[in-house]
Amino acid sequence: MPGPSEELLDVVVGLLVEHGFEGISIRRVAASAGVSIGAVQHHFPTKDALLAAAMARVDDQVGAQLLRSAQAASSPAGALRAVAAGLVPLEPAERGAGVVWLVQVARAAVHEPTATAYRASWQRVEEALARLLGAARPDLGPGAVLDRAAALLALLDGLATARVAEPGRMPPSRARRLLDHHLDALLAP
Repeated sequence: MPGPSEELLDVVVGLLVEHGFEGISIRRVAASAGVSIGAVQHHFPTKDALLAAAMARVDDQVGAQLLRSAQAASSPAGALRAVAAGLVPLEPAERGAGVVWLVQVARAAVHEPTATAYRASWQRVEEALARLLGAARPDLGPGAVLDRAAALLALLDGLATARVAEPGRMPPSRARRLLDHHLDALLAP
């Protein structure tokens, strides 16, 4: 069962999905959670602290899901496919994480503490993709693995953005087809 701070972070994520960054304030979070402003500030003294914690929580949740997906795969190629698909919000239930990710990206462009966390997170993702690709394609040299993992991450970023911001142009079936096509080419010896 989540504790009070986790429940507040769930409210923040819901508000981000519904209203965007502009819709977040300590007052609004408190009202939506049915608690006092002081109760919110007890856990998160500022809006920046609240946003950073919500972003970190979603990052941790997605990371844990990606790890489970990779571990459940029967091959290195299957693990790469599972992780790549997990980084693109293909299902309606994944939209919240996608919205929080986009807010984090936009905030990283103008807010150095967010940029620092974002860079560290995406560096770990790129390294994980490179490890998975290297295991699936041992014929590739380290430089080729790193470059192809970076290109894959760029594709995943674009697909995730399109899925959240342009769902009509990029429905799940199209995103999945584009991802599968790229992975088929990437994994072919």
